Amino acid sequence: MSQNRGILFTTINSIAIILLPLCIIVSILYVLLTTPAFYTAILKHTDIIGTFVKAKNLEHTQSIQKEIDNKVGLASYVLTYQAAKKQYKEAKKAYDIINKTEEYEKLQKQLEEIKNLSYSDVKQAFPNKQSFENNQKAELAKIQRQIESIEEYRDTYKSDIAAAKEKLEEIEDTFEEAQDEYNEKQEEANEIIQEHQNTFASKLNDDLDLLKPVITAIIHEKLIDSNIVPLLQKYINFFTSYNTIKSLYILELNDSSNPLNPKKVSQILLPDITISLWATENGVKKHILSDILAEEIKKTPNLKNRTFLTAVFTFADTAIGEFIGSGYLKKAGLWFDDGIIYKHNIILSGDTADAVISIIKIFSYARYFVYTTIILVLLYIVFIIFSSTESIQKLLWLKRMLIYPSAIILCIGAAGIVFPLLCIHQSDTVSLISAHLLRELASTISLCTLAPVMVLFLVLLLCGLIFRKLYSSKL
Repeated sequence: MSQNRGILFTTINSIAIILLPLCIIVSILYVLLTTPAFYTAILKHTDIIGTFVKAKNLEHTQSIQKEIDNKVGLASYVLTYQAAKKQYKEAKKAYDIINKTEEYEKLQKQLEEIKNLSYSDVKQAFPNKQSFENNQKAELAKIQRQIESIEEYRDTYKSDIAAAKEKLEEIEDTFEEAQDEYNEKQEEANEIIQEHQNTFASKLNDDLDLLKPVITAIIHEKLIDSNIVPLLQKYINFFTSYNTIKSLYILELNDSSNPLNPKKVSQILLPDITISLWATENGVKKHILSDILAEEIKKTPNLKNRTFLTAVFTFADTAIGEFIGSGYLKKAGLWFDDGIIYKHNIILSGDTADAVISIIKIFSYARYFVYTTIILVLLYIVFIIFSSTESIQKLLWLKRMLIYPSAIILCIGAAGIVFPLLCIHQSDTVSLISAHLLRELASTISLCTLAPVMVLFLVLLLCGLIFRKLYSSKL
């Protein structure tokens, strides 16, 4: 009987160590996906402007480098210059060794220093002036003998030293020619860089970098908080209320196009999308772009294209602005009119409607899964507490439950956060800017999604480690 209880205890714990972490993860993801703060966090932490500026700067740098390579060929001159420089240093070192240049110059310097030394400078080190002068003469004689020894050495090996010097001079001439050519090509490259830095596009990119905090603050406050959050809340309520909306927004129609095989076709009417670019400040209605942002641009210092940017945003709500906005928004199935982005009468049919209805059902009934997860965790705690199994086994399984799943999930989460950075790159089909923007968005989504899961399991892991430390003697 005791053996059977032990098998049952092990079996339940083995299932729980897999099932409970998975249920907790699914519950956290459900809570995130049904909370507007999750989506606003993604929108606010995705640095679109900063990423665009960085990508443009990198693209600009690559363009400059390409032009320098094509017109100047600086890279080949750099290699030639570096090779000549290295050869010159080696020849200079070889000559200095055979000529004893360093030793000779050091002795000459010491000789001059001792000659220029007076008794008043070091009188504390000698009992009297005569003693200092005797010491000075002795040191001068010693150094002079060493200098004469090197001079005798040079006379002995005069031909070898001369050959080394001649070789050094030849290599020095080659090095100076390579250096002159490199400097000339460097000046040409600098001229190209300067030309690019003075272009309108480069200056405009610098302005966007300066305006990033201003634009970001306005978008967060006036657009996301005031417009996007209510829209998100409306859609979340819609997608989590199947029983409420099924009679009002979902239709089952008969498809009679094939009388021999009649079938049901689903239709669903989604809530209207409305995003206003108008905001109220001090009781005055203002356009977010043409009024509020334009005013901030006028106040921002050090802009290189202030007039151009002010004009662009001032006329953002005119027919020109609407035409440009509509050109991009229509691709997403949206309309733009009088500062309002909208899409009404959104009706989905067929397979698309069936898929959306299935998602609504999942999100509507998944809330009970969260409650189920909480109940399962409580039941497991009760099972551990009141089980008749030995305390040592209970402690052992609690340690396993807290440490092992948490460690695995943290590793998977860290890999998931790093994954977009490693896998999204520029290619033949993805431009540099698109790659940077996609990587920024994917990184933000993975971070906002995985961070809450990782925080919870990090806490559980730390609890497990503390638990193991406290009961290490029993485990």
